[in-house]
Amino acid sequence: FGIVLSNNHVWMYIFWEVTTLCSFMLIGYTGTKEAITNSFRALIMNLAGGVGFALGLVYTGHFLHTVELSTLLELGIKGTVVLVPAALLAFAGIAKAAQMPFSSWLLGAMVAPTPSSALLHSSTMVKAGVYLIIRLSPILTGNIAGTMVAVVGGITFLIASLAAISQTDGKKLLAWSTIANLGLIVACGGIGNYEAVWAGILLIIFHAVSKSLLFLSVGTVEHNLGSRDIEDMHGLIMKLPEMAVFLTIGIAGMFLAPFGMLISKWAALKAFIDSDNVLVVLALVFGSAATLFYWTKWLGKIVAVLGRSDRLVNHIKKDEWVSLGTHALLT
Repeated sequence: FGIVLSNNHVWMYIFWEVTTLCSFMLIGYTGTKEAITNSFRALIMNLAGGVGFALGLVYTGHFLHTVELSTLLELGIKGTVVLVPAALLAFAGIAKAAQMPFSSWLLGAMVAPTPSSALLHSSTMVKAGVYLIIRLSPILTGNIAGTMVAVVGGITFLIASLAAISQTDGKKLLAWSTIANLGLIVACGGIGNYEAVWAGILLIIFHAVSKSLLFLSVGTVEHNLGSRDIEDMHGLIMKLPEMAVFLTIGIAGMFLAPFGMLISKWAALKAFIDSDNVLVVLALVFGSAATLFYWTKWLGKIVAVLGRSDRLVNHIKKDEWVSLGTHALLT
């Protein structure tokens, strides 16, 4: 909320680094060697983006005599050269949103407790990066900074979607999917026309809700099955039918009609075609094909019915039902 409601760059920077610190603490929560290593990787990569943010802040204050985001956008729209601060702030957004080559920190963040994965590493913290890029879109449109941002987003979407196909760990698959969809939102910000920004905002909203549901569902399934491997979720509709329904709603929300993510991707594709950026269009087309593959594979595992399978005792608590049910309803 601090990042979203701040117009002053200094305040935005403070809240920006608070999320970095929260992420560092939550990734290292279990205290294992892997968790500590991954938490420091996340800290270093996010601080690299923070340095970019700080340099952009210093530049706007010293050369443009403002620390307000709205003023920076007005100056850019009026013709003042704001390419340097736009590029530096966009770099900060790319690091925070775990775009290539910073994607490894988000994959490592999956050692954090599942609720923090759902909240911080799917719906809020990483969305701060794409939020900033969407806000900067008026001064990224039609220049080299915007083109580079769009290309980084498009390539990230393609590579992450292809990487997700080979994953069997549920949280790892969701992490790659998150990186991919963040790439798509970043590409929308880099293109920066009215259609693209509209599509980017829709993607932010729909992705946050659906992916939160999926992360929480995977965590709950892991507590009941003792595994979050999607191969072990074979026939989940028989073993834990309630959780199978929640997972099915979450997966459907990510790639099927008439759910929001598919509509948003259609809007993004239309915007990319209108912008004549062939590379980003190709990345979206082939990346979406890969997306269809891994979601369908997982969905098939969940709803498969082969022979007899005993129903397991469901250990879901009341507050977990409320959270899962609310997310499913919102999706």
